[in-house]
Amino acid sequence: MKLIKNIIFVFLLIFLFTSLLRNLFGYKSKLNFYQQYKQNFDKETKRNIELKTEVVRKKSTEEIEKTIRNDLNLLKDNEIALIIPFPPIFPTSITPTPFPNWKQWWEVYFEK
Repeated sequence: MKLIKNIIFVFLLIFLFTSLLRNLFGYKSKLNFYQQYKQNFDKETKRNIELKTEVVRKKSTEEIEKTIRNDLNLLKDNEIALIIPFPPIFPTSITPTPFPNWKQWWEVYFEK
């Protein structure tokens, strides 16, 4: 009878231990999921704030005028567009540099 109680007790301990381990691993995975979710939420919150500030900035009159002038190339009344042509590029020929005098004399007297 005592042997049966010991066997049941051992099985109960093994069951409780495995249940404890399963709960710990489940908690760890859920904690990782929560941290990842919170990190993504914070990142998207920052992105949302950036987009809202960009919308406010794009609606300002200075930004609209800048876009009209730079991207659409439009002018205000009584303004004159000054277009400066680029200077033409002339091809230059590369002339070889002459040898130094000592080398020229060396070739004259010693190399034939």
